[in-house]
Amino acid sequence: MIWAQILWGLFLAGLLGFSFHRAWRWEHGAEGDVLFAEKYGKQTYVFVPPTILFWILLVFLGMFVLRFGAREGLVRFAALTADVFLILCVYYVLLLILLPLLRRWFSARACAVLWMVPAFLSWQANVLISSLPLPRRMLYIPRGMLPVIGAVWFAGFLAVGGYYLISHLVFRGWVRNHTYVVLDAAVRSLWDGEREALDYRWPVALLRGPVDAPFSMGSTKRSRCTVLPERDYAPEELSMIFRHELHHLQRSDVDTKAFLCLCNALCWFNPLVWIATRKAAEDLERSCDEIVTEDMEEAERKAYAHLLLEAAAPGRGCTTCLSAAAGTLRYRLKGVMDRRRRLLGTLLLMAALFGCVMCFGVVSLCDARGSVSELLLSDGTEITGVSDQSHPFGMEWDDAAMRAAIGGIELEHIAGLRNPVLDGERITFLLSGGRFATLTERIFIVHGFNHNMNTADCYLVKSAVDFDAIYAALDAG
Repeated sequence: MIWAQILWGLFLAGLLGFSFHRAWRWEHGAEGDVLFAEKYGKQTYVFVPPTILFWILLVFLGMFVLRFGAREGLVRFAALTADVFLILCVYYVLLLILLPLLRRWFSARACAVLWMVPAFLSWQANVLISSLPLPRRMLYIPRGMLPVIGAVWFAGFLAVGGYYLISHLVFRGWVRNHTYVVLDAAVRSLWDGEREALDYRWPVALLRGPVDAPFSMGSTKRSRCTVLPERDYAPEELSMIFRHELHHLQRSDVDTKAFLCLCNALCWFNPLVWIATRKAAEDLERSCDEIVTEDMEEAERKAYAHLLLEAAAPGRGCTTCLSAAAGTLRYRLKGVMDRRRRLLGTLLLMAALFGCVMCFGVVSLCDARGSVSELLLSDGTEITGVSDQSHPFGMEWDDAAMRAAIGGIELEHIAGLRNPVLDGERITFLLSGGRFATLTERIFIVHGFNHNMNTADCYLVKSAVDFDAIYAALDAG
């Protein structure tokens, strides 16, 4: 199974590297795809819009509830989301530690995409969720506590997510009611010229209103817009503003901002994730500064920095704001005036995604643990058949000796789905109630007669299995 994970990790890493390098080439003048270029022009987001993580998780929730029922489906879904949460938290903490070095040596574009890597984990779940290697560590939460923990988490998720959603919708309504379409021919000409230069052809409304700084918002044809403050700008300033905001739109950075809000809602209990998403927003803005100022001389860079200072204001809702508050602004101004060339970062991104894929499932949720007698042979459950690798069912055995041989084996139940390889010595048991179980040195799997491993319960074996005692019970029969 580890080879499946390695191959899938290499495939996703290669896909991310290809997508990132293609986006970089498009932003530097390469031709777009023939199939979509005529209608939409160039879309330079990397891989997929990051908000897909939310929709993939929602689909899995529905699938699990339909397959296993409401209670069991929620437990299985909790195991999947626990894997995502753990990787998201650990990954963001590592990025926070390494961020000063990463920003020094790699492009701002690569640093911005690094924060999005956990979103791409959703693409591997449907391939690996039932065939991951066995976890190396278990996070034990008693099944009886899961509903309580789940309710507390869900309440926090609704509170944080609801706040973001409502505040964004309120701000979007305010923008609709307090802005108007820019009709000035000179401004429209500059706008159209920058759109043509970047080959961006999605509908975007150019608006003006009582706002503090230029920003863009919306991700659909009807909602996508760029808003200018009610002040006069020199043509050179307008060109820089338009270029900055159009790069945001090309990269689907509004969706990225929504993903960062989703991360805060999912991990509302972890303050380090909140810090990480704020740093991610900084890199998102800095990456657009980077490409806008890439070929500028020092005087033009100073003019751009002055423009950022004049427009300093915090962003609102899921928007891409040209400028920002003081803390973010210091980092961006320093980057604008720094003309050093940095590594593009394609291999860095590929390594980060491959590492996330290989870590997926290393730590898993355990919702029950105890002996075989406590977990599987209680409530009158009987052993109705035994078979080893060389003998079929129908063998005779000493039931008391068999229960004594296997009853004390300690198990930990993996709450999520696993389809591990059954290698080495193994014994198969028929249990009353229509269950079918296989015991090896490392795992104990219980499933139905249909042999559907995707609906099986997988237990990690935490104590030594005495196969000699099991065979002795068979011989005694």
